[in-house]
Amino acid sequence: MSLWHETRGTGPDLVLLHGWGLNSGIWGDFSDRLAERYRVTLIDLPGLGCSAPAGDMSLGSVIGALLEAAPEQAHWVGWSLGGQLALACAEQAPVRVKSLSLIAANPCFVAREDWPCAMASDVFNAFVESLADNEAKTLQRFVALQTRGSASARDELKRLKGVMATAEPQALASALMLLESDLRSALAALNCPAQLILGAEDQLVPVGLAKQVLALNSKLKVNVLAQSAHLLFISHADEVLNMLNALVRQVDGADAAG
Repeated sequence: MSLWHETRGTGPDLVLLHGWGLNSGIWGDFSDRLAERYRVTLIDLPGLGCSAPAGDMSLGSVIGALLEAAPEQAHWVGWSLGGQLALACAEQAPVRVKSLSLIAANPCFVAREDWPCAMASDVFNAFVESLADNEAKTLQRFVALQTRGSASARDELKRLKGVMATAEPQALASALMLLESDLRSALAALNCPAQLILGAEDQLVPVGLAKQVLALNSKLKVNVLAQSAHLLFISHADEVLNMLNALVRQVDGADAAG
């Protein structure tokens, strides 16, 4: 599997991984601002954006392709599903990941008996069935869930609709299965500096997750942004950028990240 990737800017290496149903275009101005300080690698997941669909969409296969596309060492930033995948990359190749920033990401997206702050399994299964029956309607619902509760919902809707139009139908279904991955053990074992940035009004990744992840890994830094939903890097770009820069400086020293 070969994934489309593009590198912009100069500075410390930083990888951006997007979420389900979208592509790296969702980062928009946020990636441009990052490229002023970093050497940013944008990667499209299989069948999304400019990456061709893949026959093998197992977690291991996707992680292998991501690591092949990424720099030898980098700071990784993953949003939503991209956060889960970045976490899996850190577990698979810890020396490759200098720091990890998870934006609106849940290590276990679908709820379990011992992991209630997640999407209920019956809701997730209904979403999978709905995607097969009526893709357009399902995507509209997904877009609405991502923006609900955000102070900048209109801008987020515009960005989402433009990027989501490029998704391959089969890739959507395959990538949805990746969201079922349980990466709690990877988070518990994580040794690199890491942070989780949550939106107080997020309808997909509940803010109550904060206590659960800290119970798994007390070294994880958790930040909660008020009046924000799932697209934190759009609604609260300045705050998220400051948090990313702070973590890079923690790892690379005072001269990094400006």
